[in-house]
Formats: sequence, structure tokens, C-alpha cells
Amino acid sequence: MASHFVRWIGNPPFSSENMRVPQEVINSAQRFADKRRGRFLAARELLAQLMLRVYGIRELPALTTSSSGRPCFADTNLPDFSISYAGNTIGVLLAEEGGRAGLDMEIVRAHSRQTQDMLTQDLSSGEKAWINAQQDFMEAVTQIWTLRQSILKLTGETNSGIDSLRLHPAAGRLRSTVFPDIQAVCDAEPTLVWSCALSPGTERLHLWEIDGAQQWQALRDVEMSKPNIGPRTLRLTSLVTPHEMGHPS
Repeated sequence: MASHFVRWIGNPPFSSENMRVPQEVINSAQRFADKRRGRFLAARELLAQLMLRVYGIRELPALTTSSSGRPCFADTNLPDFSISYAGNTIGVLLAEEGGRAGLDMEIVRAHSRQTQDMLTQDLSSGEKAWINAQQDFMEAVTQIWTLRQSILKLTGETNSGIDSLRLHPAAGRLRSTVFPDIQAVCDAEPTLVWSCALSPGTERLHLWEIDGAQQWQALRDVEMSKPNIGPRTLRLTSLVTPHEMGHPS
């Protein structure tokens, strides 16, 4: 099975006349300020374009809000998705059928060193040790933070679940007390760090970008089972204990 991550960089390339978003969604965005309205509609148009490309669905299906506050499809038979914003980049992650998804994106040097230090306060000793072993402190902090946010989006906890999650980046492992079986992949590009948290059944992650001419550009495919998928890429899988697996310890 495969999941799909697509992003726009810059101003959204679609005009309101060509959007595949229902009119009621466009009307609902009128209460937002200009910047928020633009991002809101662009994210839903991006999701609509992805649904068209993957499933042939020509208009964005009806949306609702989950108990954790995340947008989701009203039809529970449709796939899970996650939306993220970073600077002028908008991203959407679409899970494979029956799976879950959590996406986060961060600009590498958007925060001050003081803010970076604050973000590390509640991290485990293993997370801090990995960060301190990297050549670029700010990039490493951003990777760990982005990984955490993507996983917490998948589990629906947001920042309130920080204590339920521990990452072991040096070992390529993670542990969530809410969802015992998760995998996540995080990549550090020159200015952007992104992380996709996915269900364990996902075998491949397709990465796409839409340019100003509305053309889809295939960036690369990530084979989730491969141990080495890039020099600045982290892949973490759940560390499941025998008790969690239903076996005697």
C-alpha cells in the first residue's frame, strides 16, 4: 500500500473558478482573515486535487472535524489525511486506505536559539543525546520536533500528549503509549523539514509538488522498509514490547 504527500510552495496556483472545492466550503472561509482564508482554501483544493489524482473523485467530499479538532472526511470509508503549513508551503498527506496519517512541516531556522532550547526541555535523554551528536543543532532540533508533531497529529493528541511519546532516533525506534504501532519518516531539506507519520502497513510514500503552472512534479518515492533512505532522512518504527503484542513477557 502507498500514501501520498503533496505540497505547494508559493501562492496557490488555482483560481476560485477552477477549484474542486464545494461552494459551501468557499463560503465558510469568508469569515477568516485574508491570509488564513487563502491557506484554508488552498489546503482543501490541494486535498481535492490529490483525491482526483489517486481516486478519480472530481470534487472534494464533505468534511467534518474529529474529536481532536482535525479536519477529516465525513464518510469514514474515505482515507485519513493530514494538513500542515510552514512559511509559504502548504502540504497534504493522504493515507492509504484503512490507514492513518499525520503530517508536520517546519522551517529549519524559523525559531530563535532560545525557542529551540525551550523545545528540547521535555525531550528524553535519548532524544537530546541524538540532537547533541548532530553537526547542525537547529536542524536536529527541528527534525525531532517535526517528528513528534506528525506522530501526535496521527494519534490525535496534539501537544497534550508529549509525555505519551518517546523517540529513539539513534536506534530508529519510537514508542507511543496511545498507538503501539506507528512508523514515521522525516527529511531535512535545505530550508524545510517535513515528517510523515503513517500506519505500519504503508509500504511506499509518494512525494509530489505542484508548481505555478499546475503541473505535478514527482519528487521521489520512499520505500518505507529500506533502512537507509537518505543521508538526512530519519525513519522510526514502533518499539513494541512482548506484552503489547499479546505475548507473555
